Order: sequence, then structure tokens, then C-alpha cells
Amino acid sequence: MSYNLCIDIGNTNIKSGIFHNDDLVEKYYGDEFIDSACEKYDIKNCIISSVRKKIPDNIYKIKDKVSNFIVLCHKTKLPVRINYKTPETLGRDRIAAAIGSKKLFPTENCIVIDAGTCITYDFIDKNNVFQGGNIAPGIHMRMEAMHRFTNNLPLVEIDYNEDPLGKSTEEALQNGALRGTFWEISSFIQLILDKFGDSKVIFTGGDAKYFVNHFKTTIFANPNLVLVGLNEIIKEYE
Repeated sequence: MSYNLCIDIGNTNIKSGIFHNDDLVEKYYGDEFIDSACEKYDIKNCIISSVRKKIPDNIYKIKDKVSNFIVLCHKTKLPVRINYKTPETLGRDRIAAAIGSKKLFPTENCIVIDAGTCITYDFIDKNNVFQGGNIAPGIHMRMEAMHRFTNNLPLVEIDYNEDPLGKSTEEALQNGALRGTFWEISSFIQLILDKFGDSKVIFTGGDAKYFVNHFKTTIFANPNLVLVGLNEIIKEYE
């Protein structure tokens, strides 16, 4: 029985998944897993999506242990079409997440919100065309920036306040970062709905937990969306 290894190297974290066909059978965090994964599973295919300039050496060495090794780039064969002016600069995680959304909803328009170090807002239509999107600072980055680039504003913990009007500087900062991001996301979703019609909204990323329960419309959350998309890309090479 052969398996696929999908590796998502983000700005902050590394997340990997072992797939058998479409089933995610095990997930890893960090980069100290290659040897144990190769001992436990017969890995045939490996694909890496990285937003960093350099792939860690202990991950890259898997190239010698598998039959098919893919580093996702703008030349990689994809199951979707890219409508983007600079495909060579398109974040690998963004396109993988979009492809993952089409695995879940193959005939639907999909809005993909990936809330991590940065927040990405992307749209892929029902005809499997990636139409682009936006990149914004993540919640932690917003908190850190307000503290770092001012003299008197403190660095506060992320917390959701029921009152949208902050009654202290701490609450004002929390609302500005968290609720401000929520309103930004809501506006993007509404813009896409107005322009393209009904669309599924899928959240992923470590900070998705701060938003998914505060929408009136149906929101789908999938923490493994990038990994699912990477596994779909492997099928183009089988």
C-alpha cells in the first residue's frame, strides 16, 4: 500500500499529512518527522508547498526516499486554471488551499479565507478558475504593529469582546484587530457574492477559530485545506 506525503511550510509553522488516496491517515507538526514517517509508511509521492525562500534540509532530503518528488511552483501541473498576472509570485499555500476547496465543493464558487501569519482572501469560481484575491496582516501582526510602531500602546492578548465599543485601551486594541479583521472579511465575502453570486465560504489557518462562529451565513472550516489541495495536485502526476 503506497502513500502520499504532503508538506505545508508556512511562515510560522510546518504541517504535514500522510494520505492514502483521499484519506488523511496521519498529521505531523514541525520538521522532525521524515525518518519516522518513511519507516512507518511506504511513501511513493511527496509534494512540498513552501512560502519560505529555503526548504529545511531535513525535509528536502526526502527527495531521495520517494519515487515522485514535487516542489510546488508556477510550473507545476494543476487541476485548475490560474487567472493571475504574476503566477510566479502567487503564494503556494494560496493555490493549494483553493484547490482543496474545489475538492470539497467541485461545482461551486469558493471563497477561501486562510487566517495565519497573514490573512489571504481568495476566490476560485465554479469553472475551476482561480481569480485571485488579497493579502492582509494577520491578527498577531496587527497587534504587534500597533505596539511596535507607537510609543504608548501596549501589546495585548487576543480576545473577543462582546461590546464592539472598547471601554479601555486594551479592549479598543482587541476590537480594532479582531473585529476590524472580521469586518474586513465580511466585506470581502459580500463583494464576491455581489459580483459572482452564491459561493461557499471556507476558512482554514490557525486563527480561523476567532471568526467562524460569528457569521450569520454558513461557514465551513477545514484546518487541513492546504494539505487536501496538495494531495489533489499529486494526482496530476500519477
